[in-house]
Amino acid sequence: MNEQFLNYPVTELVPHSPPMVLINRIVDTQPEGLTAEIDITEESLFFDNAMQGVPVWVGIEYMAQAIAALAGIRAKMEKQEIKLGFLLGTRKYKSLQQSFQSGRCFQIKVQQLYMDESGLASFDCSISSGDEIYAQARLNVFETDNADKVTGKS
Repeated sequence: MNEQFLNYPVTELVPHSPPMVLINRIVDTQPEGLTAEIDITEESLFFDNAMQGVPVWVGIEYMAQAIAALAGIRAKMEKQEIKLGFLLGTRKYKSLQQSFQSGRCFQIKVQQLYMDESGLASFDCSISSGDEIYAQARLNVFETDNADKVTGKS
């Protein structure tokens, strides 16, 4: 995939407003996958002082935003508007730690398993730091350029 998107501003790829853009940067892109990073600090959204980190359940959102960044890159490459995306669910979310600790950098990897013509897709996802895996899941998502289809409004 195009290297111009490495370290591209995530806020221009993920359709969220700050402070809800949680991932910091894109470090690798491929046609069917992406690797993003997040640096955990005391200023990180959802930071828990008692555990000195971000609870591991936030990893689902990190994974979903990495998928959204991949969709954003695809849209930019095709000179299209970024589509609306929905997290439909997750299967087998497995957390191997209690938190994403402060002072560490975490890599979020997403790999597309399939995407059909309707916009329904499934991704294998993981979050790691160094050689240590913190969380793994399969996320099911839906992408559309017509929000009225989803909300039932006309």
